[in-house]
Amino acid sequence: MAGPTFSTLTGLDMSHIRLCPAIAFDQILGGRYKLHILCVLSDGPQRYGAIGRSLFHGSLGRPITPRLLSRELRQLEERGLIDRKAYPVVPRKVEYSLTDRGRALIPIVAEIVRWGASGAHEEILGIA
Repeated sequence: MAGPTFSTLTGLDMSHIRLCPAIAFDQILGGRYKLHILCVLSDGPQRYGAIGRSLFHGSLGRPITPRLLSRELRQLEERGLIDRKAYPVVPRKVEYSLTDRGRALIPIVAEIVRWGASGAHEEILGIA
């Protein structure tokens, strides 16, 4: 039995849209760690090291390299989803926080996490 269609669920006429919003979402937040970074920052500003440690715990124990973490943070900042605040102190202190645009994505990310909490993603990926 077929379920509801995307058009029915969204109530949107997609015929005039040049880029599918789902594809755009993937292009904006695609990558191994971007969604997780948004989740971490939803709790408030975090320093680089704290973000890196949290990613280790949420990625099957695989550490993120400093180069990859820096790239993910830089891309999120370039897209206006996070702010980077550098303090003029020694040793260097940098904090990252969500912008209004980034905070607007948290309910969407929360729904993805709720779906994953059911274990569906583990079954699909074969890691159950």
